[in-house]
Amino acid sequence: MRINARLDEEYSNKVAYIQQQTNQGVTDVIKSAIELYYQQLQQHQKNPLLALMESGFIGCGEADPNLSVNYKSVLRDGLKAKYGYC
Repeated sequence: MRINARLDEEYSNKVAYIQQQTNQGVTDVIKSAIELYYQQLQQHQKNPLLALMESGFIGCGEADPNLSVNYKSVLRDGLKAKYGYC
């Protein structure tokens, strides 16, 4: 694909600076910029469950293995210990 773009002085200076710092041609600078932007967009579209699993949040807590069965008694005992009633 051929790209023809008009850049104002600010962006023209930025491209020139990137070229000087990286010793890349304009084509390579544009390719790198597109790749970086593409990766950023891909990260925002990750599966929410996958993002949670990668974060380490899932499975980070510890509790009674039977909590889903006896959660009411655990809650009642916790409230009783904290407030003295229930």
